Amino acid sequence: MPSFPEPGRPSDESAEELRRKERERERERELADAEAKVARRQRAANRLLGLRIALAAAEAATGNPAYRSAGMVVQWAVERLQNSE
Repeated sequence: MPSFPEPGRPSDESAEELRRKERERERERELADAEAKVARRQRAANRLLGLRIALAAAEAATGNPAYRSAGMVVQWAVERLQNSE
């Protein structure tokens, strides 16, 4: 048989329960935002690494040192992205 709280208590308990659920939802949103931010950084780093490989191939094919310099800048950017996590 269920026990019912005193007449003034249900609203207090339900209000506390609502606040708890709202805090839990907020934590879930913050976690989802943080995961999305990490995923964006990883995608950006992956794209930059692809560019780095293309620049290395262009430098090997042409012998132009400008591609090496550009590749070093791209590598620096990748490292910045990975270290900012």
